[in-house]
Amino acid sequence: MRLLRLMARRPRPAALFAAGLATALLGTVGVLGTDAPAAPAAEPAPGVTVALPGDDNADGRIDEDESGWDCRTMGNRLCGGDVPPECERAGDSVQLCVTVAARAPYGWTNADGSTVDVPDGRAMIRDLDETPGTAPWADALAALDAEYREHAPRA
Repeated sequence: MRLLRLMARRPRPAALFAAGLATALLGTVGVLGTDAPAAPAAEPAPGVTVALPGDDNADGRIDEDESGWDCRTMGNRLCGGDVPPECERAGDSVQLCVTVAARAPYGWTNADGSTVDVPDGRAMIRDLDETPGTAPWADALAALDAEYREHAPRA
């Protein structure tokens, strides 16, 4: 009977605190784990390739045109339809080129009252005199980007 009365009474705040603290400590130990090193991955024998899901030609790696390739997380993170023709030969500047190409026309009014109208990004890229993929071309893209950041209307 006494056991039933002990089980029926409300828990005391100190007991609740102790139970919560114990749970937090055990959770921390579980997350941190032990300091034991993980077992090294088994190396395949020389001349043997490991079959990877999505490695269509079974050469041991997933290439851009294979079914396991994810263009959003692998490579330059740009998918085929996401790169406009103006940026196809952009080289290392492909991300900046795609950003500039996606911009809509904009303009601003100078302090003297004159206005400046800027075409869309793709037209600006087509109008560049530099050769795509070269350092001067990348500099020109950066200048277009800086001009946009300085003058574009704020949302």
